[in-house]
Amino acid sequence: MGYDVFTEHKFDRATAAKGVSFTRDREGHRHTASNVTAKAEQHVRKTGRPPRRVDPAADGVIRRSLMRFEPLPDGTFKVTVGFPIPVESSCDTTGSMGNNVNTAMEVLPETYATIGEVLPGRDLQLALGIFGDISDRFPMCRPQFEMTAEKIVEYITDLAPERDGGDYPEDQQYPAFAAAYLTYALINLYGLKYYHFLITDAPMHTRLDPDQLERIFGENVWKCLADNGYGQITRSKLPSYDEMFAELHRRAHAFIIGVEYDPKYIGDYGRYYDEHHRIMINDTRCLPAIEAAVIGLTEGTLQPLDIETFLRNHQVSEQNIKAALPGLKKVVFRAQRLLEEKSKLVGGLPKAGDIFASKDDINPIKRAEEVIDQEAEAPSEPAVADADADTNIGWL
Repeated sequence: MGYDVFTEHKFDRATAAKGVSFTRDREGHRHTASNVTAKAEQHVRKTGRPPRRVDPAADGVIRRSLMRFEPLPDGTFKVTVGFPIPVESSCDTTGSMGNNVNTAMEVLPETYATIGEVLPGRDLQLALGIFGDISDRFPMCRPQFEMTAEKIVEYITDLAPERDGGDYPEDQQYPAFAAAYLTYALINLYGLKYYHFLITDAPMHTRLDPDQLERIFGENVWKCLADNGYGQITRSKLPSYDEMFAELHRRAHAFIIGVEYDPKYIGDYGRYYDEHHRIMINDTRCLPAIEAAVIGLTEGTLQPLDIETFLRNHQVSEQNIKAALPGLKKVVFRAQRLLEEKSKLVGGLPKAGDIFASKDDINPIKRAEEVIDQEAEAPSEPAVADADADTNIGWL
């Protein structure tokens, strides 16, 4: 797994193993032949909680994004794939948004490939979660950050959308709380931010409830918050919405993506997402290219003048381009690079091949270029004849 990366072939193998099949339309787009989350939905109806892989209370509650290493014989560690870039999506699955898990599975290869295109040399780590309403049997599913086809396909099939929602405002505040306070991302230690996308077509409720926090994240949530550096948050002292979203933006490049969103409701989010962090679209099939465009602009790997061409090259419809362009044009170009420059990192961010003395260190003890140079300069061992070899081989 240390070197494993997502490929379409591995995706095909992983979906086949989970019994997920697809049809193709005239444009070659995948469409799931059945509901990929049927077993997960049945699990929630039976137990009241989602499968463990996506249960927000499972696996220590805190979702982590870390560097991948290969241990070396001398006790040091080599970076295998690259610097980790965590990308979390929290997608509405209520009402007309109820089919979004199937859609996420259908476009997963495009999601990984298109975002990877604007993150060259990085280790893309995806956490694709969903949310609904607290009146649902269970209002939220949140996986760990994963980077292999097998793991991502596994957790997508475990997502359990309710497809209803109870009332019109939904409970987007709980995935926002998780992204702000229950995430540990190595990228923050370097002075940079991870990515969080809140995808919805409805306004949100305006209250955090300690009972619901315990219901979603478990009774141990208060200790987990303290372990993650937020001991000031207790059952009797919850953050305000202003505080919560301020913390989210401090740690993440956080964007709201409104799907066929009624403009009169944008004020609900305008207080928490300024004009540089709001995008509109008409349907979620275009999310791979839209999210990649946001990330590419923020990272500085996609030029503002190339946005329309980029979207068209990735088969985004004219309708979605028209909806998204006003917001995309306001994304702060190179915001991530400005943070990197401000952090004054010695030698830049770690990359594949760098050597670390310990997995807990921030700076490598040797850069990949030094390793290559030393290997090139090392004298080669003289060839030694194998006494047991067959000396009568005739070479062509």
